[in-house]
Amino acid sequence: MKKIILFVSILIWVPISEVASQTVSYKAYNKRIELITYLRELEPMVKNYPGNDTEGKPVTTMYAEEGKEGHRIKRYEEIKRIYQEALQYYFEANYVASYRRFLEAQIAIEKLTEELSQHYVIRTEEMMKVAMERKNPNDPLDKTIVDISIEYGRNSRNLKEMKTDREAPYLRRMYEPKEFHYVVNKYGIEKNVETGYKFLGMAKKVRIEALSVEKHLEKHQTMNPEKRKFRIDKYFGAINLCRDAKANAANIFKLKYPYDNYFLQKSDAKQEKWNDLDDNVVEGEIVKLEGVTYDFTKNPYIKHDKRLQASFDERIPADFRVDYADSKSRVYEKDTDAQLFLRYDKPRREELGVPKRSEVKKEEPPKTQ
Repeated sequence: MKKIILFVSILIWVPISEVASQTVSYKAYNKRIELITYLRELEPMVKNYPGNDTEGKPVTTMYAEEGKEGHRIKRYEEIKRIYQEALQYYFEANYVASYRRFLEAQIAIEKLTEELSQHYVIRTEEMMKVAMERKNPNDPLDKTIVDISIEYGRNSRNLKEMKTDREAPYLRRMYEPKEFHYVVNKYGIEKNVETGYKFLGMAKKVRIEALSVEKHLEKHQTMNPEKRKFRIDKYFGAINLCRDAKANAANIFKLKYPYDNYFLQKSDAKQEKWNDLDDNVVEGEIVKLEGVTYDFTKNPYIKHDKRLQASFDERIPADFRVDYADSKSRVYEKDTDAQLFLRYDKPRREELGVPKRSEVKKEEPPKTQ
């Protein structure tokens, strides 16, 4: 009888051990796919927002020298190193060691996404606030969101003046022609404010849900990989909601300042401004993008408004162009190098006299980073 029981136990033990081995390999495989997806999503984030150097100073470039990189880029590179070691074990069929290293990478990603999600919420809130204010306080035609709602809404005096029929040239226009776009764009501006803050509120709520995961654990319980994955997904959800809100803020800037990109259509790259003294449009200062100016009409990347990259969009304040690029999951500095500085088009770069990015005098670090 004992021999029969022993024989049956052996038969049962063999397939169970095989299943256990397959389970670890299956977990390692799934974690491998999961983490590479996270790393791919994190790349533009850490390059757009590198963080601070060892001295606590903001790093404004993804091309910083070794040892001077931003702390987020360093952490991202460390995660990639751990992931690579896990891959080595995985391809050696050492699934236990591989899975252990994958879990280490997952923990590091959780910490990085927690910090990034907080940064995104702060940056989005700041961008939305600035979009509601005046970009140029010295310009009388620059209006806040509240001013636009009051002065150009239904039953407002300005709207009545603009709708009044007049017989030219006996009756003159009683408003500035550059004001009329507020009437046309008022609804779009207000709707983007509403939607942007809605997304921002949702992002804050989702981030709080991610932070409160541990509150639902018993005293004897620890964060397992499944709960950690749930938390990371929540952080990415908050980041994507912030990106949606940033896109709304960018739309507000576009609708409020439709004339600021006219310099792209002029060979001298001069901005147009309204002169109240003689009631004429006059040319202002030459516009510089990232510290350079040239005949932008000959730049092949100046596309239709909907495809215009953040590098060229003067409607959006310089401090927030990286946020606008990031809202589309693009790396602002890479786009600028390729399209504004023509890094990969040497003949045209020489023809237009465009310097390399490294040759441009660096300005003070913007608040963005």
